[in-house]
Amino acid sequence: MSTSNPEPPFVTQPESIDGITTQSFKGIVFPAQVANRIINLMLAGGSPFARSLHRQPTNRRSFAYPIAKASDEAAWVGELQKLPVAALDTDAVVVAVCKLAQIIALSNESVRDATVNLDNEVGRLLADSAGPVLDAGLLYGTGGLQPAGVVAIAETVNGSDLATALTEAIGSTGDQGGTINTIAALPSVFAQARNERGADGTRLYPQGVGAEFGVREVGVPTMHPGDILAYDADRVDLIVRDDLRIDTSADRLFEYDAVAVRLRGRFAVAAPEPDRSLRKLVVGDGDGGDTGDAEPLTASAKRAKSA
Repeated sequence: MSTSNPEPPFVTQPESIDGITTQSFKGIVFPAQVANRIINLMLAGGSPFARSLHRQPTNRRSFAYPIAKASDEAAWVGELQKLPVAALDTDAVVVAVCKLAQIIALSNESVRDATVNLDNEVGRLLADSAGPVLDAGLLYGTGGLQPAGVVAIAETVNGSDLATALTEAIGSTGDQGGTINTIAALPSVFAQARNERGADGTRLYPQGVGAEFGVREVGVPTMHPGDILAYDADRVDLIVRDDLRIDTSADRLFEYDAVAVRLRGRFAVAAPEPDRSLRKLVVGDGDGGDTGDAEPLTASAKRAKSA
C-alpha cells in the first residue's frame, strides 16, 4: 500500500464543491487596493489582450452602451424651404459581465516568510492560470457563462500578406470613421513578419509590421493559429465589475498546512460599434482560425492544430 500523500483537493476539484460556502472565506487578507494591484499584475503577465483594452469599471451586472441614430440627415436648403427633421432613434448595446474564479494555495511558510512578496507571488500565479483564461474568453467566449468574444463579430479582410491585410483593415475601418491602432496575434506571427525579406535579402519590417503602420503589436499566446485581430483599443472596452475580490481561508486546506486564496472577478468585453473598431485579418490562403471554444490551447494542442 502506498504511503505517499495524496494530491491536494484543489488540484482536481470538480466543477461544484460540496461544503464550501461564503462563510468559508471570512478573512480578507488583501485590501481593495492590494487586490487591484494583484489583478494588474495578472493582466500584465497573463492577459496581454485584456491589458491592451480600454478599462471600463461598472457596479452592475450588465453595461449598456446607448447608440443614437438620426432618422434623417441635415441638408442644404433654400429660403422658405422645409427643413429636414432628424428624430433620434435610440438603441443600446447591452453587455453582461461573467464571473471568472479560481482557488490557489499558498503554504503557511510562504505566508509567514517576510522575504516572500505575496502580492507578486499571487499575481504571478494568477497570470499563469487565470490570465490566459480571461484572454481566451474575451476573444472567443460564446456567451452565457462566458463573455461574448470579439473575434466572432469582427468583419473579415483579406490580404496576400500581413502588411496587405493590415492595410485593408486600416482603410476599411477608416472609411467607417474608425481608427485601427492595435493588432493582436500569436507572438510567432510578429516574429516571422520581422524576418520577412525582400528580393535583395533586406528585411522589410525590422521594427515590425506594426511599427511600419503606426499600430501597436500585442502578442497573445492564447489566440488561435491563423487568427489576427486589428482593432481600435480605445473603442473596445474591458468591463470590470467593482466587486473584484481576493479572499483567503485558513480552514479550506488546513490538513495541507496551506492557505486557500480565492479570486472572484466579473469581466466582459464590448465593441459597441464593431464596424468602426474591429477587423479580423486573413492572410494568404489561411482560414482565419476557428472560434469554437474559449479555453486556451495548450502548447501541444497548438502544435497539433497548426500541423
